[in-house]
Amino acid sequence: MATKAASEIVIGPVITERTYQLYSQGRYTFKVLATASKTEIKKALEEQYESQNIEVKRINTVTMRGKKRRAFRRTGTGAVGRTTDWKKAIVTLGAGQKIEGLFGSV
Repeated sequence: MATKAASEIVIGPVITERTYQLYSQGRYTFKVLATASKTEIKKALEEQYESQNIEVKRINTVTMRGKKRRAFRRTGTGAVGRTTDWKKAIVTLGAGQKIEGLFGSV
């Protein structure tokens, strides 16, 4: 089994109102590879942000189901499709630690 790079495992941050509330509590939310385990996510985050010396204390993962989407064409019939399923990781860092530059100037 080939190991994946940190940039392949952690796709990017999820920025919503709820994740901003979690950010104020020291928890960060990331979109991750659907097949990634918690230990792989932890290693990838610590490798990706090693310049900031973060230490991941806890990870909670949630598999998000894709939504149904309809695309209306000129004929008026709606072709039904689906967005892909994805995985979300809620990461708790050590006491007093922050990831800088994730929410911009907020």
